Amino acid sequence: RARIIANNLKNLIKSSGNVLLMGHRFADLDSFGSCVALASAASYLGKEAYIVMDKEKTMASSLLKRAEALESNINIISGDEALDYIDEQTLLIITDVHRASFLDAQAVYDHCNNVVVIDHHRKAVDYIDNAVLFYHETAVSSTCEMVAEMLQYMCPKSVGQLEAEALLSGIMLDSRNFVLNTGVRTFEASAFLRNRGADPVTVKKLFSGSMDAYKLRAEIVGSAVLYDNDCAIAIND
Repeated sequence: RARIIANNLKNLIKSSGNVLLMGHRFADLDSFGSCVALASAASYLGKEAYIVMDKEKTMASSLLKRAEALESNINIISGDEALDYIDEQTLLIITDVHRASFLDAQAVYDHCNNVVVIDHHRKAVDYIDNAVLFYHETAVSSTCEMVAEMLQYMCPKSVGQLEAEALLSGIMLDSRNFVLNTGVRTFEASAFLRNRGADPVTVKKLFSGSMDAYKLRAEIVGSAVLYDNDCAIAIND
């Protein structure tokens, strides 16, 4: 199925005028990482690609800094800026979310006629129902795993070190370091990313924070009280 979806997406990208990529609000490593990899694939296929994301409100700032350190040429624009790039031939690829109300910029979705959705969360009632391609897999660990599978068939050479590390970080985040929802496909995708240059040590560092944040987190956890034997509650002002 991944190969069929990959071929269909490749054809949609080739027939588009430009490509916009967008995840959910407060983008995490899975959402942003999958956008980074797909943006690279779109550029490899000869299309201008832009990631729609609020850089001031993201949980993937570590990956964003990593991209800047590698002097990546990924284009990140705001929702308002993205409206100027939309026309009849624009293809919008939505990752890690399938509900319009959760998108980083819903106005962008409202203005696009050609929409692709790639997500792994359980399907909600108010899902996006006008997508030309709706790739939904709840059995996988993450959207990054789905994208890694597709890129092996679409254009594996578009996956460089940054893209490989971005995808691996998304897999590690949503699988809790290969513990939850992890199957054979998860490790196969990760092996492909390792082969494309992903450094596990560098990816692990994307999850590290400052010493102040570590101490604050420890204080919050330390102040937690058990409720009903199986729930811990902590309060922080």
